[in-house]
Amino acid sequence: MDPVNFTGREIIEMALEIEENGMKFYSDAARAAKKEEVRDLFKTLAEEEGHHIRIFSDIKKLVGDQFTGEGFHPYIAEASEYLRSMADTEVFTNPEEGARAAVELTDEAEVLDYAIGMEKDSILFYYEFEKVILAKDRPVLEGLIEQEKMHLGKLTELKSALKR
Repeated sequence: MDPVNFTGREIIEMALEIEENGMKFYSDAARAAKKEEVRDLFKTLAEEEGHHIRIFSDIKKLVGDQFTGEGFHPYIAEASEYLRSMADTEVFTNPEEGARAAVELTDEAEVLDYAIGMEKDSILFYYEFEKVILAKDRPVLEGLIEQEKMHLGKLTELKSALKR
């Protein structure tokens, strides 16, 4: 991969890794959850991440190997470097990291905090992704961002409810 700019396929592959790791984390966390409402939410989120995987897989088929930026954008180099640094973090590149956290974190509040952090990181990644995606694919990405925000809201709401 080019260290500064990415092909459309490379960006989609990073997004697929995020979603696959999220699905694995939520599946493992659902199996480890003690409370039914936590287990049910994690199962739902795992299913939604699976849906995101299908969406990105469809986009990947259409994108090919061309760069997704549309001409010069003053922030493309910075966005590309930021995407790379995020993609290189353990949560995104090591599927076992999320699985380990789902099982090793014993307190459900800790698992929820981990999931909240993962969703926030995904949202940040997708916002940067927006800068280098074709205009025709932006509505799909914006929809995914909204879904990730809904995941974040559900997790935060459940964490608050468990504190009460």
